[in-house]
Amino acid sequence: PFPHLLRTSHLFFSIVIKLKTSLPLMSLPQNPFTSSTIPSMKKSPSLEKEDNQMQIENVDRISKLPDDMLLKILKSLSTEKAVQTSLLSKRWEGVWKQMPYLFFDMKNALKVELPLAEQSHFIAQLITKIINNHNGNLERCKILHMTPQTEDGTLETWIRSLIHVKHTKYLELKGFRVNHRERARVLHLPPNIFSHPMLTSLLLSRYTFESAHAFNNCNNLIILKLYKIKVAVDVLNTVIASCPSLKMLVLEIFQSSRSGCLKIHNDNLKFVHLTCPEIDNIEVSAALLDIFSVHGIELESGNNIVLDAPRLLQFGRRLWKILQSLPHIIYNISCDTQGNEKIGHEFVMNIENYSMVVFAILAVNVDMMNPKEVYMLKQVLDAWARDLQVLNIFFKDNDIHKKEGESSIDGIQNKWQNCFLSVDFRVRSVCLHNFNGLDEDQFALAASFVIQGKMMQSLMIETFSLPANKKLAVDIAVEKLMKLPKGNKNLNIQYI
Repeated sequence: PFPHLLRTSHLFFSIVIKLKTSLPLMSLPQNPFTSSTIPSMKKSPSLEKEDNQMQIENVDRISKLPDDMLLKILKSLSTEKAVQTSLLSKRWEGVWKQMPYLFFDMKNALKVELPLAEQSHFIAQLITKIINNHNGNLERCKILHMTPQTEDGTLETWIRSLIHVKHTKYLELKGFRVNHRERARVLHLPPNIFSHPMLTSLLLSRYTFESAHAFNNCNNLIILKLYKIKVAVDVLNTVIASCPSLKMLVLEIFQSSRSGCLKIHNDNLKFVHLTCPEIDNIEVSAALLDIFSVHGIELESGNNIVLDAPRLLQFGRRLWKILQSLPHIIYNISCDTQGNEKIGHEFVMNIENYSMVVFAILAVNVDMMNPKEVYMLKQVLDAWARDLQVLNIFFKDNDIHKKEGESSIDGIQNKWQNCFLSVDFRVRSVCLHNFNGLDEDQFALAASFVIQGKMMQSLMIETFSLPANKKLAVDIAVEKLMKLPKGNKNLNIQYI
């Protein structure tokens, strides 16, 4: 009934006005999340006319909104500020307790003038209190904590409460070091602690694993992300094998023994990203794998990674022969029968997930006759094209039959032309594989590359896999491409 309130800043301003000027926010040690007080909100003289015809009406309409509307307001606030709204009035006391997420960052709560140990203990106690006071289940929780919580059992208490009491679906736990010389602490947790049917996504960062007991029977996990983890290869293999339902696996292993082979055998996996510079041998076997990305792994001979992924090898094997190395990202673009993006696509679109990694090579496999896949391809290019050196696009084989004399490429103003012209490329070279001269959508994509030409040195068109009866159509298409106005006059178009 009040949609306009959510679209204006007056909504949040009204919350602050509701506070009495004599009600201070707690400062550390009472409340570590803020050291400020609510400023006095006096009525501006300019808001009143001398004849008193215009006055501000001191009416609290916000508190009269239903809980679901108030929760929408709190969703735009940090957890700390959302909890502080309980000071507004009795109406607000329990609203934050219904929030679907909690986010705690102990680093932001630290005060330079107070002893670190005392702050760590007090802030941890406050976090525990907030978790216990929250009502109902949690959709998501994220905690950035200090080293003592790993050692004194506090972290285990949080995990038990969040997973087995609050039934959290998405859990992120990150340790941070106040002293950069401080080592990642060993994560001592009891067996099966991550095993709960409601927990589907787990992210752990900056820990040392000595055993895999905490992951016993983790059939529930769909997404597992391990960042900056120190772990032996055999322990890591046990962790992965204990999570047979995984669809997304992200590993950033910064310290590990070189002996042994990392084994990822899971036919449910859709997405795998590996940053494992200290692991020499890797085996990946995943029948449904659509996205495989690698960073920081030396591939001098190309023999230390064995990839058994039918959806990728159908075009990836040819790519390795050309480049003599594994591309940084291989992506078989696909969607389900309802046209929904498969797991992993959103992760690829967010460059921040890759910790500012610059990928040199991107290879994608796409069906240009599928509008959803074409749109997903554009999203990929929008996200990565400015940072790439080489872009390889493999066109999925769609047999297109045309009547004699019929041409699909006499004009290039079709449904995808303007779509790709808007992509801001920063790619050194592009290679189009399995290019079919009779496919107007493939031609439109190639034409857009030629016309925009930003920072591009070469466009290579490869037709190794095409039968001889289609080569003539490709010759005609390439001739038309060469006649197009080039966005980069030095662009070199090659036909193999």
